[in-house]
Formats: sequence, C-alpha cells, structure tokens
Amino acid sequence: MKKILLSGFILIIQHVCAQITSKDPAFASNGIFSMPGNIAWSRMIQNSDGSIYFTSGETNSTTGLTDSFLSKLTPNGTLDNTFGINGKFQLQYGAYDSQMKRQADGKFFIISFHSDDLNSINYTDITRFLPNGQIDTSFGINGTASISNMWSDLNIRGYGLLLQNNKVIIYGEATTGFTYSHYRIIYRLNENGSIDTSFGNNGFITTQGRFVFLDNQLNTVVLEGTTIEKYNINGQPLTGFGNNGVVTHSIPYGYIGAAYMDSNNNIVYSNLNAEIGRITPNGVQDPTFTFDPASLPFATWILNIIEKNGYYYIGGMNEGSDPRYFISRLTQNGSIDPVFGYFSETDPNLELVGDMIVNDNNIIANGSGHIVKYLLNSGTLSSSEIVKSNTNISFENPVKQNLIYKTREKISKIEVYSGDGKLVKTLKENNSDVSELPMGIYMTKVTFENGKTVSKKLIKN
Repeated sequence: MKKILLSGFILIIQHVCAQITSKDPAFASNGIFSMPGNIAWSRMIQNSDGSIYFTSGETNSTTGLTDSFLSKLTPNGTLDNTFGINGKFQLQYGAYDSQMKRQADGKFFIISFHSDDLNSINYTDITRFLPNGQIDTSFGINGTASISNMWSDLNIRGYGLLLQNNKVIIYGEATTGFTYSHYRIIYRLNENGSIDTSFGNNGFITTQGRFVFLDNQLNTVVLEGTTIEKYNINGQPLTGFGNNGVVTHSIPYGYIGAAYMDSNNNIVYSNLNAEIGRITPNGVQDPTFTFDPASLPFATWILNIIEKNGYYYIGGMNEGSDPRYFISRLTQNGSIDPVFGYFSETDPNLELVGDMIVNDNNIIANGSGHIVKYLLNSGTLSSSEIVKSNTNISFENPVKQNLIYKTREKISKIEVYSGDGKLVKTLKENNSDVSELPMGIYMTKVTFENGKTVSKKLIKN
C-alpha cells in the first residue's frame, strides 16, 4: 500500500469526553454514600460547589409510618453536619418519590404528599427552599403550597413540576367524585405559591397525559400513549399544532418508563420493551433516530435520560434475576456511542439508577439507597466537528514499525488512542517505535510546546 503524508491544515478536532473508569475513592466511602434505612425513591440536585441535596425516607419505629428527609452532602460525599440535625432536615409531608427542581436564583422545590383521611382528600405539596436549605416562608403557607385532589399515579410516574420563568407548573393525577375516574391535571402557580387563574381554565388544564414538558417557547407539551398535546404559554390549545393542539398516532409508543425533552424540543423516550425513540417537535416519530435494543447484551429498563454536550445519557438497570446499575450514552442518531460504550455495575447492592447527574468529569448515580460517584476517563476521545487549524503536522500513513511525522512546531507529546478511546501509547520523538501496536485505526492527540493540541487519524499495518 502507498504511504501518504496527511496534512494538518484541515483537522478533525477531538473533544475529550468520557467513559466510566472507577468509583471516586475520594467520595464518601470508596465512592459510595449509603442512606441508612432508606425505603424511598431518592432524588437529588447538585450545587455549584459540588455539594448535593437529596431526599430519603425512613420508617419511624414508633408510628410505623415513613418519615421523609432532606439531607445535604459535602462535595466529598459526607453528611454536612452544619445542615439540619446531623445533616438531615425532616420534611413536613411524605416524599416517597419526590421531585426536585432548582430556580436560577438557587432556590429549589420539593414535591411531597399528604392525605386528609377523614375527608378522603389527597394533597400534593410543593415546598420552596432557600439556597442554604432553609424553607422559604414567602412561598405558599409557611413555605408550602398544597393542591387538593392531586397525587402521583399508581406507578409513581405521572407527576412532577416544571419552572416557567418565575412560575411553577405542577402536574399529577386526580379523580372525579364517587366514580373515581382517573385523569391528569396541570396547574400553574404564581411566584408566591397561589394558583394562577390566568392559566388554562381558571388555573388548570385537564388531560390524560402522564409526561409533561416545557419547550423552548415555554409551551406545555403532554405525552401519553399515542397522543401528544400542546398548549401555549397560558395553557390554551396550540391551534397550529395538529388538530387543535393534538396529534394522534396509530402506533403506540409503548409503556413509557422515562421521557425527556431535549434542547431542540425533541422528546426522547424509553419503554418497557427496551426501545428508545425520539419524537420531533411536529409530533412525528423521528426516522433518523434508530436505537437498536439488540446492540446491548442484555435487556434494560431505562429510568433516566439526560442530554449533555450533544449526547443522550441513559441510566437504569439491566433486567433479569440479578439487576445492576446500568449507564450508557447515545449519539444523536440513537446508536450507542462506541467511545463510551455501556457500564453495568458489579456491586450486587447497586441495583437501579433512579436519578442521575452528569458532569464533565463524573457521573453521580442515585438508587437502591445509595449515591455513587463514578469518574469519567478524561483520556477518551470522541469525534466532533471539522475545523481549520493553523498548526501544520503530517504523519506518514499507514505505519508499520515507526511513527514518522513532519512539523515546524515543537512537540510536547503524542498520545495514541485505540478505537474504543483508550490511551495505549504516549511518545514524543520522531521515528518512534510503535511496532507493538496491533493492526487497526487509531486516533492521536498531538500536544505542542506552545499549548496547542490537534488530533489525527493513524492507520497501523
């Protein structure tokens, strides 16, 4: 085969991305914080300093009921004893499967529930907290707004809250009178926690949709079964969408376990059949998104979908008799990112990812009564856009024994990565021996002494 000198005027720049390498030994106990006695689905948010607020539930040995707590972890994963009592603050109402959302000013909300058994009324409670974790008494009554005849559904899916500028969208399940027919209801609250009667029909919308989103235009989007509904910013049907704001499909999306609206107003969802699909903003299935469940060696149940840096991170568990934490990353066309691959936990105590935070250098997973911090490999490459570069370096390709390059710049180091993104060799000198590398295609990251970096493809024969 002819040898070619590949110039460096047009280069494929590779952004450092990540794959899970290990648990963070500096976090909690070998990367794992355990919640003693937790029997609830825990949720969490992370502060700018790396500390974490999370919810949990414990059985009260005296009453036999579940007490719910808001707790705070320091950035290194230990309970912050300056918060509450020994790092925990007991919530007024039950938060078996809470939802948490943060405002731009650092204040945050928690959903909880309580019942008036005497009058057979269920309530959804929305409490606002200050950034320091203290209750914001300017919201609702002493910090809490309670909505009657609203609850989560039986599968603890169809409820939650969204932030629409300085207002709060809250949704859940309701029932009608003595017939107990179930339907879904969406309210909008003012900044002080009162119901905003200018929204929908005197403050609310009724729907059958379990999953509710806000798009980039602050329209309310509702997903259920074969139907998508859209309402404008004030809760009125978006008449330009489908038939008076409704699009119906003949093929159902399946039993949806998780759904997420991305930065382009697409809805990405997963269902019980381990399928993951994407719905475009006009309400049709996206044919360019083709996730193949067979690309994984086992069935999965996805409970989290998060978009970051153009990828979809998915988390849940691998199914079967021995479930474990499962995390992977999808490209924009729905395929598993070959650089990231997938991660399945080996610890039998870590069964299911119920909540997840994705950072540039780590992933924090919450589930099965544990919060786990995983480190991401900063020495992993994934391709991005083609850009022009003024740095001129060329390799002799293909390579058999020695790596030969030409450049006018001084080289600091050349890192060679395998096709799955692992660093396999670091060198500096021209004509360095690379004969031990197996045949294949590699990526190199060249770092110059002036601090510039470029990446190039390398073919080894």
